Amino acid sequence: MGAWFALRGGGHGGPPHQKRGGAAVSGRLSGPIRNVGARRAVPQNTNMNEPTIEYRLSHRRKSIGLMVTTQGKVVVTLPRGATQESLARALEKHRAWIERRVAERQAAWGQLQEGEAYFLGQPLRLTPVRGAPGAVSRNGNDLRVPLTDDADLWPRLQAWYREQAFRLFQERVSHFAAHMGLKPGPVALKEWKRRWGECHPDGALKFNWRLIMCPLAVIDYVVVHELAHLLVLGHNPRFWGQVAKVLPDYAARRRWLNREGAPFLLWRA
Repeated sequence: MGAWFALRGGGHGGPPHQKRGGAAVSGRLSGPIRNVGARRAVPQNTNMNEPTIEYRLSHRRKSIGLMVTTQGKVVVTLPRGATQESLARALEKHRAWIERRVAERQAAWGQLQEGEAYFLGQPLRLTPVRGAPGAVSRNGNDLRVPLTDDADLWPRLQAWYREQAFRLFQERVSHFAAHMGLKPGPVALKEWKRRWGECHPDGALKFNWRLIMCPLAVIDYVVVHELAHLLVLGHNPRFWGQVAKVLPDYAARRRWLNREGAPFLLWRA
């Protein structure tokens, strides 16, 4: 029925994402590889203090691709016939971007603490209560999770997250849809490792339930982003103009999501 649009959760503001594929080996940021044009690439490690690189070979690519993953790993995708010199130039050209993205990922992960859960951008102290009945409940900065004696905490906590997310996302979609003069389709929850939301041609909206861990201002940005795709296809100036009409400060919200949101795509208690 046409194109659908997804808001992804990493790598914005630098070298574009590349399709994965081919053989992979690991190295270091300053380590050029030997035999690049062969089936296997052999990295040379020269600085063990720099971030690890994973090299992938692709027969479809025509240029060297760079990506920093949600976990902060650098992925270099190499086309057939790439040389040491071309690889060295690409790494040097984008070194500042790579180092900035890796530092942002490490800093974001470093803010997460054991024994805490995250809800609407706030850390909550997790309190598992063994052998206690009842529902998950929040009291200020404490999150009480009743469990049977042998139960795992995460499924119970995830169910609570999903319940809170579905209710809130529906409310925010209804609020902004009315403001934008839209009648979107149903709201559904998904779990993706690299995506926050989707808008489908039939008006259906899908959101990553993990978005509930982010501040409300960021949730609102994702909601408005997806609703705006019902008015404008793609991410052209007209699209961003629609977003700005509703959220004039959307750039700051988007920046927070790109810099701070990545760990919440994978985090679990």
